[in-house]
Amino acid sequence: MGYLEEMLVRNGVIYHAPDGSSSYIEGSLVSNSLVIRDSSGWVTHKIERSSNGVDLVVRNTSTGFVEMRISGSLF
Repeated sequence: MGYLEEMLVRNGVIYHAPDGSSSYIEGSLVSNSLVIRDSSGWVTHKIERSSNGVDLVVRNTSTGFVEMRISGSLF
């Protein structure tokens, strides 16, 4: 598991349920960003560059709010 995935699991954005279902990170060609899909395949979050061009933000697709900011100095 990579650093980004570990951080998202710790913050509850990616989950691994006891029944074997889980969410996962996938690349998106349409929006040139990473997306997080739930076990049904629905996009729940987008991982994008922030306005400063260095940091990453995790945006909830249903609300549009930024749930998490990841400093560019960490990766």
